[in-house]
Amino acid sequence: MVKLEIGAVVSFINEVGDKFTGELSEVSSDFYDDVKLENGVVTYWSKKTKKYVPVKEKNKESIFFEIKTALGVEFVTESELF
Repeated sequence: MVKLEIGAVVSFINEVGDKFTGELSEVSSDFYDDVKLENGVVTYWSKKTKKYVPVKEKNKESIFFEIKTALGVEFVTESELF
């Protein structure tokens, strides 16, 4: 898998098994308020430590990547990327 960074070209498989390629344009979460990519690692702003820290393993499925494809914008999880 390619290193995750904004602007990288990534491939993914959607929920019906179709393969797509597109540009990673944004990272977001339905659990954390403020997330970003730092050196290929998804981090979130910790109010407790007042700095960005890596997303906890148990919360990785709450992270979504916005991928711009020729057919439009798709939102995928890290497990759907290859």
